[in-house]
Formats: sequence, structure tokens, C-alpha cells
Amino acid sequence: MSSIKKPLPYFIFLAAVFLSACQVPVKPNRSAVDTKPTPTEASAILPVVSQKPTPDVPVNIVEAHVIESPVVLADTGKQTGAAVFKRLNNNFSGPICNDSAAINLWKKRYAGNPKSFSKHLGEILPLLDYVSAEVERRKLPAEFALIPIIESWYQPHAVGSGGPSGLWQMIGSTAKNHGVKIQAGYDGRFSVVDSTDAALSYLGTLQGMFKDWQRAVMGYNAGEFRILRAIRSSGNKSEGEDHWPRGLSPITYAYIAKLQALSCLMNQPEKNNLSLPNSNEFTALAAILVEANSGNLDSIAKRYQLDANKLKQNNPAYKYGQIAAHAPRRILMPKHLALLQPINEPPTTSILASVDSEKMSVPELQPEPHNGSHEVKNGDTLSAIAKRYGLSLHNLRKFNGLGHQAMLRIGQTLKLSL
Repeated sequence: MSSIKKPLPYFIFLAAVFLSACQVPVKPNRSAVDTKPTPTEASAILPVVSQKPTPDVPVNIVEAHVIESPVVLADTGKQTGAAVFKRLNNNFSGPICNDSAAINLWKKRYAGNPKSFSKHLGEILPLLDYVSAEVERRKLPAEFALIPIIESWYQPHAVGSGGPSGLWQMIGSTAKNHGVKIQAGYDGRFSVVDSTDAALSYLGTLQGMFKDWQRAVMGYNAGEFRILRAIRSSGNKSEGEDHWPRGLSPITYAYIAKLQALSCLMNQPEKNNLSLPNSNEFTALAAILVEANSGNLDSIAKRYQLDANKLKQNNPAYKYGQIAAHAPRRILMPKHLALLQPINEPPTTSILASVDSEKMSVPELQPEPHNGSHEVKNGDTLSAIAKRYGLSLHNLRKFNGLGHQAMLRIGQTLKLSL
């Protein structure tokens, strides 16, 4: 089994996963051993990280998208574990809680110590919430949100034996071949935001290919071409046949059993002597694009009054917490700050005004017609919106009761008149 190397306090890196426009040959993962329970599965202690095979299918990375989660407690940015498990259970594809020897075995291994297992679920709630919301937004099976439990127990900084890294445990070549940026001072495999975008985009492609979440996960683990060949050689599936298509590694079959075991534990916790952390409150997270001159995570934490250590733990892609030049700037931050950019631009001096004062003739910019409101989109700033509709920055702030340090949220509706 591979083991996680504990990172030094300031050597945290962020995670990112797959996707570009080229195809990459898949090699099955044969390094993990599934015949023995890992420490996590046996007693819900910290897990052993398995290696991730290289995917074949190229997919485009989805741009940062702030997701509105259900059950956000008023104005606090807080959410409860109950909302996360409800989302998961509403979107599991099933079958859930099959009476299978393999599934029952993995249920015992994961929740052999129910209190410890529940404790670990409580610790990963913010990241499980973020990933499951992304899964729901893409209309994918909720089982996909449990894959990082198998891979790393949702540890963004995890490094497995042989080099797979991050939440989704991707190797460097796989990450680069699928558009994940790795450069001096930045390793995108450790970006929760980018790795999740890439992994889910790839899984979505596999889901569309196989029309079956189990076969999609098998393709994710062993490569879709291997699964396609196995399906062609296996013929029709027999009634009650678990290991289908035939001829695959036991590791690949166990991958499905693990996901079914985890979904069963979350769907029927009481039948497994388990108490889920439903009442746990946590701060919901979102991907936020920060300014190019933000400097480092410490300065961002200070600016928004956040816990700097927690911010670094959630964003270990940045070496020493420094936001390197040309590195991606999508930071995982509390969702109640779910803003693309602070509205603290300095007052802009209109070129037209200065030209008019000199009595020179210039073409007049025509404001865009509107229906009295504007919905904030990715990349919007307050000054750009004001210019678009022919408003002054002062009036736009006044119409919406915004101060100079106010922030925009994706999906926020701004009034364009009183």
C-alpha cells in the first residue's frame, strides 16, 4: 500500500486533476493492494493513499463556478452536515446497500470503529460539501463525490507512494497531459478546485460513454479502453454477477465495492451502528478568483480576517503560500466571500470628460439597454458594470447600498436604477 508523506508546515501544495485536448494512454493501477484493510478502513484512522491510473479521454477544464448550496444558515456562511448527506443521498444512483459479501466487507473495514469514522467524516465536511455540490451541478452520480475518500480521505496535501498527489491522487504526467498547471512555486495537482474540475469532467465523459456509473468508475480506475475491451469479450452480464465485465484487476472490482459500501453507510447509518455528523456546523467553501497582485495566502487571510493556517491547508498548491507569477489564482475560500473580485477599484477618471473639457469632438459611448437589473457573471467588476450601462460608479454603489470595500458575488442581482 502507498503511504502519505506528511508535509512540512509551510510546504503545502494545492491540487488539480485531468483534462486537455490530447489523448493519453491509460495504464491500470496495480500498485495498490486491496486484500487487506487500510488503517482508515479498519479503524477510521488516517488513510493510506492509492495510486491513480492515467485517464485516456481529454476533457475541457470547467471554469471556476461558485455553487449555491442548499441550507446555508443566514448570513453566517455556516452549513450543517445534514445538508451534505441529504444532497448525497438525493443523488446516489445506486444500487445502495446490496447484500454483497464484498460490500459488507468494506463497510466493516471503513466503519469498524463507528465513532472514529464519524469523526473523520465531520473533519472533511467542508471539502465533501464543495465536491458534492460540484457533482450535483454537473448532474453526475453522487458516488463520484466519495472517490476522494478512497483516494486520500479528502486530504488536499496527500502524497502517495510513487508520486500520486492531492485529493484525487494524480501523477504529474497525467495532470500535465490534462491541462493541470505545474510550475515553479505551484503544483496544480494539489488544488482542490482545479483537480475537482478535471476529475469530474473526465468522469462525466466516462458516464456519457458507458451510461453506467459503475463502468465509468472502472474506466476512471483502469482506463476506458481496458473496460471497453473487457465488455466486448465478456458478453452479456449474468443475473447477480458482481465482477462484470470479466477479466479486470481485483483492485478495479474492489473500487466499486468501496463506493457502494460508503454510500450504504451514509444512506443507512443506523443499520450500521453509525451516527453521521449531521449536526456539525462548518463554513461552506467556494472557488474565488483573487487579484493578480494578491501576494500570498497570509495577506489574503489578513485582508478577509480568515485563519491563515486553514487557508493554507485548503490551498496547498502554492509553495510557502506564495502566489507565484502566472500561477492559477482560484483560491478555496469561505463561500460567504464568494466573490470574484473586491469592489475597491480606485475612482476612475473618464477620458471622455477630460476630452470634453478641452472642447474636442469624440464619439459618445452608447450605454447598453437594460431591464433595471444586472446579474453578476464570472469576471464582472463594479466599474465595468457601471460603464456598460452608462452609470457612474457612485450611483451604482448608491442604488445597491454598497460601500467602497463591498464585494460582488456570482449570481448577485444589482439594481441599475432606484
